[in-house]
Amino acid sequence: MTRHSWTTLKEPTVHRLNSLILASSVLLAACGGQNDGHDHSHTRHGHDHAAPTAPAAPEGTFPAALFAGDPAAEPVGVGAMKASAKQGDRVIVVGRIGGSKDPFLADRAMVTIVDPSVKLCGEDDPTDDHCPTPWDFCCEPRENLRRMSIAVVANGADGAPIPHTLLGQGGLKPGARVVVEGTVATVGPDGAAMLVAERIVAR
Repeated sequence: MTRHSWTTLKEPTVHRLNSLILASSVLLAACGGQNDGHDHSHTRHGHDHAAPTAPAAPEGTFPAALFAGDPAAEPVGVGAMKASAKQGDRVIVVGRIGGSKDPFLADRAMVTIVDPSVKLCGEDDPTDDHCPTPWDFCCEPRENLRRMSIAVVANGADGAPIPHTLLGQGGLKPGARVVVEGTVATVGPDGAAMLVAERIVAR
């Protein structure tokens, strides 16, 4: 995949990064391991995993182009992208929505996606239904899940934050496979990273 490096981000975006970094840290801190505060000890049969729901967004909340069209090139996995990404790089990545019980922020258009190579709990065994929220990847070691995850944020057409969840928009839901095209906003030494999306396509 060809990547185009941007030397600078738009100034309004830079001024918002501190608050977004904090929000993305909250999302990524919830990723992985048995110590995520959720009870994964019981078994539920029938694979009836209850996904969260969200209220409908007012018309015009999200840019029309955000969930439309196809990416400009073939995507790469989140892990491969993060291994060499720098702030300002334009990238196209593929992943699955998850990393915690609630991978969507409720009052901000932000979500966490995980490299598609990381398995959902019980994915390799249809009879294994011990995890009620398999999209939290609770069976994956925390360190690897953090390395293979990235926070994705979407802004309005005017570049301002969107104060509404991405849940339910454009077919987005926990566990869904998505392709995201956008610009790398941050890459932290602790493995946390954030991508500002121009397009999010459910696959």
